[in-house]
Amino acid sequence: MVTPTIDLAVALRAAPLFSGLPPEDLAQVAAVASLRRFSRNETIFREGDRADGFYVVASGKAKVFKLSAEGKEQVLHLLEPGQSFAEGVIFEGGAYPAHASTVTDAELIFLPRLGVVSLLEKCPRLAIRMLAALSRWLRRMTDLVDDLALKDVGTRFTWFVSEELRARGIPVADGAVYELAFSKTLLASRLGTVPETFSRTLKKLQDDGAIRVQGKRIKILDAAAFTSPLDR
Repeated sequence: MVTPTIDLAVALRAAPLFSGLPPEDLAQVAAVASLRRFSRNETIFREGDRADGFYVVASGKAKVFKLSAEGKEQVLHLLEPGQSFAEGVIFEGGAYPAHASTVTDAELIFLPRLGVVSLLEKCPRLAIRMLAALSRWLRRMTDLVDDLALKDVGTRFTWFVSEELRARGIPVADGAVYELAFSKTLLASRLGTVPETFSRTLKKLQDDGAIRVQGKRIKILDAAAFTSPLDR
């Protein structure tokens, strides 16, 4: 069976990084891009590998993570279709600062550093959007450090859900539903905890009347408990 070919321009437009570009600019980006297919749990790049480009998720799921000296994994980003990662290498080059691998079978659009830099020199609109994306990445990293160092697991979780709902255009309100896109084990790692503690946290939030958990569906019952760094 032949795998259908993805229209790179259409897939790139789903990414916030490129969504506002006019068709002619988007066509130039697609012209330097290529599609790479990965199996579940396959390495995309390792920390220290030469950073020769960045990625946009076209289908499937991926994660970016760090490994401690003992081999413990700390998930930095959980990625779904339309999300980009490793954009910082465009300006910095050098080496990737973390590991990345797939969570499911995935199709990723690879954008080579040299090709994109050439486009940025010719397209100020794309350069401005790229800088905005890097600013958002820096904000996420700052919030992550703050979360892991200063906040309890319950607060980290409610912040995470609030930001994920906002990213999907869903108001953070009573009755809103967040569908877990990743396993609880992966989400626990993203929150800087272990699955057992995360399960206890969900139970406490449910007992307190803040949420209702049905499988992977998290229904908000008390929106006042769901603030985020964006509300500070």
